[in-house]
Amino acid sequence: MAKLLSDAVSAFEENGVPVAHVRFRHAQSPPYAEAYLNDTNNGHADNRSYRALASYDIVLHAEDRDLPLEWSIEDALGEANVTWEKSSGYRGDLDLVTTTYHIEVYER
Repeated sequence: MAKLLSDAVSAFEENGVPVAHVRFRHAQSPPYAEAYLNDTNNGHADNRSYRALASYDIVLHAEDRDLPLEWSIEDALGEANVTWEKSSGYRGDLDLVTTTYHIEVYER
């Protein structure tokens, strides 16, 4: 069973990485992360939606790839029973390396 979005966010925050949903209002010093909702796959019954299962990308921004930090976040995600896949890239406009964690969790 998927875990909660708050469990995934905690895995980053307990490693000293602040997380914002979509964007921070003020500039952050790396590392920091932003969470983006991709879509939901809700359960439906009796003309109602329930249990919002959501696909998120949590994007870690850092000056350089920090494997020990990534491993620590991944260990924390594992301890929280949040499954993940990841990809990596570069944001030239920010001159930052990105590691994107693809997760599926319940929003609440």
